[in-house]
Amino acid sequence: DLSQEGGEHPDDWHMAHFINPRYTRPESLMPPFEFLGIEKIKALTVYMQSLGYKDADFRVQRQGLWKKKGIEAYEAGPDANVAWLHSMVPEPWRELPNPYPTTRASLERGHRIYQGFCIGCHGPIGDGMGPAQPYLYPPPINFTILKGRGVSGGILYYQIMNGITGTAMPYFKRELESEKIWDVGNYVAVYFIGETDADQEPRGIDAPYEGPRKEE
Repeated sequence: DLSQEGGEHPDDWHMAHFINPRYTRPESLMPPFEFLGIEKIKALTVYMQSLGYKDADFRVQRQGLWKKKGIEAYEAGPDANVAWLHSMVPEPWRELPNPYPTTRASLERGHRIYQGFCIGCHGPIGDGMGPAQPYLYPPPINFTILKGRGVSGGILYYQIMNGITGTAMPYFKRELESEKIWDVGNYVAVYFIGETDADQEPRGIDAPYEGPRKEE
């Protein structure tokens, strides 16, 4: 249903999506429209951003406002950009570790989710150099530079869940349930960032279906 699509994504996301839908949605069945040429793709993008009437107008305006802030943070350098991205996450989330242990099963699930949703922008090695990257500004985050920069499981969860308005990072709260978001966050932390806070205190009470932890 595209009737409320206006403002769900910034313009550059739509441009990349029309050029090749698998750049932004790796498992998309939609055919590429690069053959239309850049001007017609721009016109299609304008049309998409109009869908939703006044609500769309508000969302598009909000995307534009946050895009300016995102570009400013990115152009200030990696440290400033990461600090800005962290500041957009409420403090309780910033202090929250990933409650799920880094089991082989969890990492395999995270890998599958990453392949299906993330690889087009963030790339196969998490450096932000996926096929969509040339069309997006600010570009996708390079996970491989985040080690030692205070990226908690809660930060990854919150930004996957809610997206980063103004950038090409969409929200996934309607597509991925909670455990899947934790799993893909765990995968990113282990394989790309190179550090994880999973399975640390406070970890709470395990659900009945979960297996024993390492020390149990």
